[in-house]
Amino acid sequence: MSTAAALLTAALERMPAGREQQAPPEPPLMLSGGPGGKDSGSLPRFFFRRHVETGAVGRELARTCHGVLRRSIADALPSNDDLDLLWDALCAAAPAAPGTDARRASFAQFCAASNNLGPKFKPYFRPSLFLCFGRDELGRIDALQFFNFVLRKVSLLQARVDLSAYDADYDGSLSETEMQTYIQEMMPLLNLRNMNPSFTKFYLCTAVRKFMFFLDPLRRGRVAIESILLSPILTELFELRDPDLPRDFEHSNWFSSYSALRVYGLFLNLDVDRNGMISRKELTKYRGESICRVFLDRVFQEYQTYSGEMDFNAFLDFVLAMENMHSVPSITYCFKLLDINGQGYLDRGSMTIFFRDIVARMPLLGQDPVPVDDVLNEIFDMANPRELYKVTLQGKWLTSRQVTAKVNLLTIWPMPDLTKCGMGGTIVSILCDYRGFHNYELRDQEK
Repeated sequence: MSTAAALLTAALERMPAGREQQAPPEPPLMLSGGPGGKDSGSLPRFFFRRHVETGAVGRELARTCHGVLRRSIADALPSNDDLDLLWDALCAAAPAAPGTDARRASFAQFCAASNNLGPKFKPYFRPSLFLCFGRDELGRIDALQFFNFVLRKVSLLQARVDLSAYDADYDGSLSETEMQTYIQEMMPLLNLRNMNPSFTKFYLCTAVRKFMFFLDPLRRGRVAIESILLSPILTELFELRDPDLPRDFEHSNWFSSYSALRVYGLFLNLDVDRNGMISRKELTKYRGESICRVFLDRVFQEYQTYSGEMDFNAFLDFVLAMENMHSVPSITYCFKLLDINGQGYLDRGSMTIFFRDIVARMPLLGQDPVPVDDVLNEIFDMANPRELYKVTLQGKWLTSRQVTAKVNLLTIWPMPDLTKCGMGGTIVSILCDYRGFHNYELRDQEK
């Protein structure tokens, strides 16, 4: 008898007579009405808290059931040997065309290949799936494309099973600590170029921070497993499982030991007083003092600090925003800083405050100052805002309090200005970074 079954039996034996025959508790009382009802003011079901088992029996039963479900799903997935058999079956059913390596399968050949495979492949040989692929004039699909589809789906399902093992409360999401545990246990499989074990703590913090920055828009401290699977970030992490990964790829991969050491070294170089934190004055040295001073002031005003100084996690968020300026989360991060009045949009006055600082530094760098109004007019032309001279982020003006609470709603609602225009990253770079403006000017000269 399993542990869960034994605990459940013991609990039933201690239960008073007739207790097990009692009716189940009634669901929480809901207000009448709602959509389609007679009265208004009903509470939708998602307003009630999710039930969490607190007793030993309930927790053990949930853990056991979750483990059994994961094992059953994992056992139903094709193994590497099964995938080899799939390719062999496709090659036998759909021979290559003369003089080429292309293999195309008709529906009859598609069904013939499935006859030589086990039940694990039954979900992949449905007629509806065959019709999802592009077909030539003879109604045939590309066998290699179909094989890559199966390979990708099996890989995602296996990753889903692996990630679920770290979901302690079975809610379909992982906390920052759970993500760190997942990556830590994966580290022996990653090509980290003999990274020093003493750096593991900082590596885990660096790796997990990218998931949290890009996939946790509301800063709840949790990332949905589905979001992890569908994002390119997990693919970037899995690239390091290749033992022959070229060193050039490591330089552009956030999860490589080279990248993690680069960012940590940057943090140490900025931390002049060696207190493990970065002050406003120390952050000025970032990127050779090219960042607008008002923009740096806003970083310490809007985002969490400790006694006015930035810890390593906050620094990682800042670096991710600066190095991925054209991504939606980075634009959101910077928009909150640029919206100096908390209006929910950028107008000529707020943008002038930032760009004047950029113009003031041009003579120091051997550049002739440019007219502020000319550049702002170019920005408005690039953003093409719905409301004249008011560049929004989400298409809905938010108050200062709403901006603080809902800074990342752009991943949920469509936005008309900074993101839809396709130039949001360029606009933000012009306003906050002298190098960003200089690169924009050089691009115009090249044209």
